[in-house]
Amino acid sequence: MSIKSSVRILSCCALVSATGLAAPLSYAAPILVCGFPESPTKMIDLAVSSAIFRDLHKPYQLVDLNHEIGDQSTSEYTIAELLKSKCDVFMGVPISTEDLQFKGGMAVSTAYMRADFVKFTAPSAVLKKSGAGVVAVAYKSPAQLIAAEENDADFDVENNTADVIQSVLRGHAQFGITWYPSLVEYQREHPAAHFAAQPTQTKISDWTLSFVADDKNRTLIQQISASIRHLSASGKMASLTQPWSMHATSAQSVGDATAKFVPAVDALSTADGAERSLSGRVVDAADTSSTPHEANFAASQVIPGKKLYAAECAQCHGDALQGRTAPALRGPGFAPTSNSTMTVGGIYQYMTTNMPADKPGKLKPKDYAKIMAFLLHENGYRPSGQNLSPSTAGDDPSPFNSFVK
Repeated sequence: MSIKSSVRILSCCALVSATGLAAPLSYAAPILVCGFPESPTKMIDLAVSSAIFRDLHKPYQLVDLNHEIGDQSTSEYTIAELLKSKCDVFMGVPISTEDLQFKGGMAVSTAYMRADFVKFTAPSAVLKKSGAGVVAVAYKSPAQLIAAEENDADFDVENNTADVIQSVLRGHAQFGITWYPSLVEYQREHPAAHFAAQPTQTKISDWTLSFVADDKNRTLIQQISASIRHLSASGKMASLTQPWSMHATSAQSVGDATAKFVPAVDALSTADGAERSLSGRVVDAADTSSTPHEANFAASQVIPGKKLYAAECAQCHGDALQGRTAPALRGPGFAPTSNSTMTVGGIYQYMTTNMPADKPGKLKPKDYAKIMAFLLHENGYRPSGQNLSPSTAGDDPSPFNSFVK
């Protein structure tokens, strides 16, 4: 869906910030700040925005996206489209620390908070016999792949995070996997609910929150990053975000104010503090001749697999496998370059029983094998020449690594 872009001319003058930074720009008009209307981190995002723009001595205005776009869901818009027409910066954007590539050029600030996916349980819940060992996950969520990587066997796929939490509270599932801030928000709204949570151990478990803008506001992102570092050094950022962050190594009660604060992982900045662009080079699938990595599929399966992927998977996982409403299926955001905990057979079996999300298992086994061949190819594997059959795909114990950036 496209949105007609509107151009707002900003006049600038020099202003020295209270942070002591060298002459940041001050916009005559307020900076337009957008955020996800239903985000569980909305409260902390608003508090952080207020602290940052007060620190920078800049006026800002929160954009009511529900009002701006009417009855249309914000999920129908990409952040890039909203930045072109509705806002200057977007707050509270979750960024996977393993997937730093976005489609199109955008600038991302230093992260201000770490927000992990966790596995949780409700100690006081009466567990039903049928719920023993069951893990509840949300439909079209990274939780599904996290559960698969952790080798959880029994899934309870729910519509949304609230349903996942209810499944655990009612004893229909022993565990749930969700974004930690979602548990904090639920407990704030339901003080009687209590959860025990521990980090999940996968490549797509760790996320950080940042501000995002397009290239025309790159200078603003640099100023926001400088303010985040200033507020972090003073301890102000820690006091704002502590209730929403979880200790990275140990289990704890949700919202435990005594838990040790773990500073946000600054995965989006270079060592000298300069912001990295998210328009990083995407390696073409043909650019794998320099790698010796070979997998069991035939080159003739790749194009048919690509067509099937476009028809059945791209809507959620992105045209370039970059991730959209579902996780990326290409590059380090999907699999590491070595020592992956995922196997070719495990991914294939998960795909055949859980995908497409709207009707799992609807494709023919040979079509799933073709999509698997396409995924292997897109992640840097060369074809062995032997046709990948459903039986060989399902039984393949080879680790699935990704050799593209």
